Amino acid sequence: MLPKKLRHQLIRLWRFGLLAAALLVIRESISLRNQQEAAAAIQPLRLRGDFPRIQSLSPVHPTSGWRAALGAEGEILGYVAMTAPESDTFIGYSGPTNCLLIFDVKGSLSHVRLLKSHDTSEHVAEVVADRAFFTQFAEQMKKPDAAKPLHVVTGATLTSTAIAQGVLAKLGQATGTSLRFPDEITLAEVQKLEPKAAQLRPVNRRPGSHEVLDGNGTRIGIATRTSPVTDALVGYKGPTDSLMLLDASGQILKRMSLRKSFDSKRYVAYVTGDNYFQNLFNDMTLEKLADLDFKQAKIEGVSGATETSWSVAEGLKLRAKNLLETQSTGWLRKIQWRWQDTGHAITLIAAFIMAFSRLRGIAWARHLHHVWLVLYGGFIASELLSQGLLTGWAAHGTPWQNAPGLLMLAVISLLGPIFTSKQLYCHHICPHGAMQQLLARRLPWQWRVPAKIERWLTQIPFVLLALIFISLIRGWAINLNALEPFDAYVFRVAGWASLAIALIGLITSLFQPLAYCKYACPTGALFKLIRFTGDADRLGVRDWIAASLLVVGMAA
Repeated sequence: MLPKKLRHQLIRLWRFGLLAAALLVIRESISLRNQQEAAAAIQPLRLRGDFPRIQSLSPVHPTSGWRAALGAEGEILGYVAMTAPESDTFIGYSGPTNCLLIFDVKGSLSHVRLLKSHDTSEHVAEVVADRAFFTQFAEQMKKPDAAKPLHVVTGATLTSTAIAQGVLAKLGQATGTSLRFPDEITLAEVQKLEPKAAQLRPVNRRPGSHEVLDGNGTRIGIATRTSPVTDALVGYKGPTDSLMLLDASGQILKRMSLRKSFDSKRYVAYVTGDNYFQNLFNDMTLEKLADLDFKQAKIEGVSGATETSWSVAEGLKLRAKNLLETQSTGWLRKIQWRWQDTGHAITLIAAFIMAFSRLRGIAWARHLHHVWLVLYGGFIASELLSQGLLTGWAAHGTPWQNAPGLLMLAVISLLGPIFTSKQLYCHHICPHGAMQQLLARRLPWQWRVPAKIERWLTQIPFVLLALIFISLIRGWAINLNALEPFDAYVFRVAGWASLAIALIGLITSLFQPLAYCKYACPTGALFKLIRFTGDADRLGVRDWIAASLLVVGMAA
C-alpha cells in the first residue's frame, strides 16, 4: 500500500492532470473548427451590400491578409480583410472576435462589420447594438489627430475593448507588410538620406524596420517606413508611404522622404519639392513626434497640397506612436490593470482570510463578507466565473492583458480545491453563493429533501458539466451562459434564461439553503470534481467518468 502522503500527492496530480487534459482537448477541437470557419468566412455574395458589382475576390495576400473585391472585368472595386488571425490574441470576456474591414478603392477604411465572435452572446449583442462603436474606426483613420478616446461599450467593456484591439492591430499590420505598398525598403533609397549606408539588416523586434550599417558593419541608423500603419490614412486621393531614417538608437528621426503615393501626382510633387516641409521633422525624438500638436507647433501644410502634406505629417506621427508601442515588448508593460482587478485582488485577500481564519465562525464578519461579494462582485464588477467564461478561455486563451485580476481570481479558484482542500470560490468568492447565504433560513418553514431524492438531485450539476464538455467537442450550438444565472447580475445584457434561473434559485434558497449550488451549478461541480477532500479521499466513480469523457474527446 502506498504511503499516505504519496497517495495524497498522486490524487492531487491526477485531478490536476484531468483539468489540464480537458483544457487541451477543448482547445484542439475548437481550434480546428475555427480554422474551417475562417476559411469560408468571406464570400462575394456576402459583400454585395458593400460592392454591388462584385463578382469575385482575389487570392489572400500572403502577408497582409487583404483581398481585392473584383468586378466582372477584373477591375478593383475595393479591398476587404479579416482581423483574424491578428485579433485571435485579444480575448474579450470569454473569447476573441473576428471582424471584417471594408476599404474603398483608395484604401480608405469604409466600415467595420462583425463576422464571428467567440465571446458571450449577450455581451456581443450589446456591442452590435452600439453603432457608434464600429463607426469610430473609419472616423479615426480619416482624422487621427482629432480622434476622440476609444469608445468602449458600457456593459460589455472587455468584449468591445478586445474587438477594438483586434481592429487596430489589423490596421497597424503587426507583420510590417502592406498590400498597398508591397515594395520593401531598398539600400539605394536609404543612401539618398544617408550616403554612408552600405548594408541593410532586418530588425526582428520592429517589423518593417532595418538596421543601417556602414562599410565597417557598424550600425549608423534605423530605416523604417510609415506603411502599413498609415495605409488607411488618405490625403487628397489616397495614402502615402514615407521613409523614416532614425538615428542608431532608433529614438530620433534624422530625415524623411516620400517613397510612393496614391495621391495626386501634382500634389505629391509640391510636397517633394518643398525642402522646408521635408526637413521640418528632422532631429525630433519619437516621443515628441508622437505627441506633436501641429497647431501648437505652428506647423503648416504645403501650399497648394495641404491635404497631401497633412496626410504625410499624420503618417509620421502615427508611425512614431506605433514604434514606441512596439518597443514596449516586456509582458508586464502589456498588462492593463483596471479598477475591477484591484477589486478582485481585495476579494481574493478577503476570501483567504475567511477561509483560513476564525473569522468565518463570526456571524457579523461572515455576513459583511457576503454583502461585499454581492454588491461588488455581483452588481458592480459583475465578473463571475462561469462555464461560458472558463470554456471560452480554454478554447481561445485568457485575457491576461485586459483582465489580469479576473484571471488571477480564476486560477486561484481552480487550483485552490486541488491543493488546499477548500472550495474557495463557492464558499468565499461567488456572489450568487453569497446571495443565497444571506437568504438562507430567513423563513421559519424549510424544505427537507428526502435522502433518496437528494442523491439524484446532487448528480444534476455533474450531468450538466458532462453535457457542456461533450457539446464543446461536438460543436453543438449551446449558449452556455443560458445554463447558469450569473449574467443576471448585469441586467442589460442578461438573457431570460439566466434571469429565470437566478430568480428561481434565490427563491428556492429561502426554503432549501444553497439550493442552486447543490442541485444545479455545473461550475460548482467542476470545483467539486477536482477537489482533494482529505485523508479519506479516494479515486471514485466521478474521476473515472471524467477520464472516460476525456478519452472520448481525444478520439473525436
